[in-house]
Amino acid sequence: MKKKLLALVCALVMIFSLASCGLSTPDTVGKVGDFEVSSGLYLLAQFSAYQQAAQLAGKDQDATDVKAFLKETITTDADSGETAVVQDYVADKTLETLRTFAAIDARFAEMGGELTAEQTQVADNYAQQLMDQYGSTYTANGIGLETLKAFERIQLKHTLLLTLVYGPDGESPVDDSDLTEHLDSQMYELAYVNIPLYNTSTFVFASDDQKAQMLQLAQAAAASCSETQDGSVSEQVSALHSAASAALPDIYAVLDSTPAEDASSVQTELLTESDLTGAFTQDGAADAVRGLVYGEAAAVQYNAASIILMMRIDPLQVSTLDALRTQILSDMKGDELEDALTAYGSTLENDLSTSAMNKMPASKIVNPSSSSNS
Repeated sequence: MKKKLLALVCALVMIFSLASCGLSTPDTVGKVGDFEVSSGLYLLAQFSAYQQAAQLAGKDQDATDVKAFLKETITTDADSGETAVVQDYVADKTLETLRTFAAIDARFAEMGGELTAEQTQVADNYAQQLMDQYGSTYTANGIGLETLKAFERIQLKHTLLLTLVYGPDGESPVDDSDLTEHLDSQMYELAYVNIPLYNTSTFVFASDDQKAQMLQLAQAAAASCSETQDGSVSEQVSALHSAASAALPDIYAVLDSTPAEDASSVQTELLTESDLTGAFTQDGAADAVRGLVYGEAAAVQYNAASIILMMRIDPLQVSTLDALRTQILSDMKGDELEDALTAYGSTLENDLSTSAMNKMPASKIVNPSSSSNS
């Protein structure tokens, strides 16, 4: 959920702005259950809903022309062919998001959850970072620091609910053996070095022949790591770093370029299936990752602009199950929890003010380059 909402603000920072002129915003739009909805949270939820609609736009539909797009019909479910008018879709999704906020807040309280001062400060600090980075856009959208703090605290409660519901002492605990099995079969800890398929000075992209040559060199580097497959993670990562350091000068030379001093630095990341399908977009790239056993290295072109020299490593040699518990539970049970919160939110009493919401219509979201829509 956080990814969806945070992505909506960051993704639209350069595309949309809410027309502030002539926009009178009330302090609150009412309550859902016992949860008070500020105007800022309402605007954030509405902004999210519009972004979701924009992602469903057809090739001949222009989501940057907000007033026109709100009148369009979009396909909301490709399998069933279900459609909706964008204006209605945005209104429904806005309310759904607010109900979910309220459900998170209510369920967290019901289960005895309470944010510590330290946790609250972490959430507030992150909100401040967002404001520091995107302050002008947030302000133009009627979203202030207090709104971001409220949003981040809700998201923290949402994360903590995973443990309250599915943790060892939760109401529906998930066994450690099930967590470990999911980690082994559905998640992928990768140590990797990214190799750009363009000259890093001129930004000229490699030709198909050059890509093939670079990939061949990277695959030879991966093959050179085979001796450490049964070693410790530190030995495996060291071997990958050494292989990258030896291979990168020749790989970069294909494009008359030279690697930076830190180009062979090895990064590590724990990926989910969703991460994998989203990032490894080239044919066969995701399957190459799925086929790796611990300690095995490979090199593939994983998107249009990059090769990845990678090794799958055992996440439980890098961290502990307890440290990874929330991340695994999020992947295993995140959708289930989201569905439960949506269902719970639908039962809460809606006491939102129509007149207050009407002062902040979706039609006020405009393309900043088009002053005529302001």
